[in-house]
Amino acid sequence: MGHTEEFYYEPEAGDTLSVAVVSAIAAAHDEEIIDQEWRISDDINTDALDALFQDHNLKMTLQFEADTTTATIIADKNGNPIIKIESHR
Repeated sequence: MGHTEEFYYEPEAGDTLSVAVVSAIAAAHDEEIIDQEWRISDDINTDALDALFQDHNLKMTLQFEADTTTATIIADKNGNPIIKIESHR
């Protein structure tokens, strides 16, 4: 099994959940967002993902594979998302 590193990311105020996921994956890989080869829209319906974050009212855990990572989105006690990235690079 390969090396895995964990990284936690809290979205900036005003960021959509899809932008936050892209930002978290870029940060976990020590890359600039614009330099990533992976495009979120190739794998994920960004409108549906963003809808989960409306009014900071996330009430579930969501996990998916993206760009050699496992992305897990959980809610803090206020319903705000915290993104955990497990990088498998």
